[in-house]
Amino acid sequence: LFQSFLGRRGCLSWGRQHLIMKTEARQILIYELIKSRGEVTVALLAEHFSVSPMTIRRDLDALEHSSLIRREYGKAVLLDDSKKEMSFSSRYQVNHALKRQIAMLTIKHIKDVSSVYIDGSSTAYEFVHALPSSKRLTIFTNSAVALLHLRDCPNINTFVIGGFLDKDSSTLDSEISVNIAKNIFVDATIISCSGFSTQGFFNNGITGSQIKKIMLENSQHNYLLADHTKFNTQGVFLLNTWDAVDTLVCDRPFDPKATKIIENHGVEIIT
Repeated sequence: LFQSFLGRRGCLSWGRQHLIMKTEARQILIYELIKSRGEVTVALLAEHFSVSPMTIRRDLDALEHSSLIRREYGKAVLLDDSKKEMSFSSRYQVNHALKRQIAMLTIKHIKDVSSVYIDGSSTAYEFVHALPSSKRLTIFTNSAVALLHLRDCPNINTFVIGGFLDKDSSTLDSEISVNIAKNIFVDATIISCSGFSTQGFFNNGITGSQIKKIMLENSQHNYLLADHTKFNTQGVFLLNTWDAVDTLVCDRPFDPKATKIIENHGVEIIT
């Protein structure tokens, strides 16, 4: 598995990948600290994370670019959080029938898959619900709601990517979860997003984003599940570019020009 992983995603050295994840982990912790306090000085952040003020400024630039914070002289301030992540129960109700269609379509294309990671999205949860009882799989997940369903599926082995329960009450997400995910390699990763465009795919927040990025690297085939209403709906956080995706599963065709651009990244689009 390790060799095949390197063969498919070998464009970055291990050291480079480790550095990227370390930087992203720090930025997420910085954002959580700013969220809890409202505003934090650069000096305090540099001392707290034992890095230089210049490093903190670069981190804050990245968070400001994602519209999560606002830079002021010597400090960072939390933006009015109008694009907050919705709770799972709220997300589950939105376009439920479309998510069901996408889930059924995805199941038809994973016949030779024996191990899968699914994220904490409501679309991935619908995929779990749509699995036939005869399907044999090992599922890795940090979705607390998916676990409640999977415990009653006798042919599915479930591995819990543990950690602290996030405030949305549906996702296990912490540094513990991230460290566990780094050691998991699967045949397929199945995730969703808050929106997508020709640039890539987005989240409205950072919950679970690190784990998604890790599992996109640690998977042989990556599926992005998104209904057509998410096209050109950009969240505040760029999750990844299309180079990280093998297959986009959508309920129906969307913009032909955008479709061609996405396909040029080597993405198969199934509708």
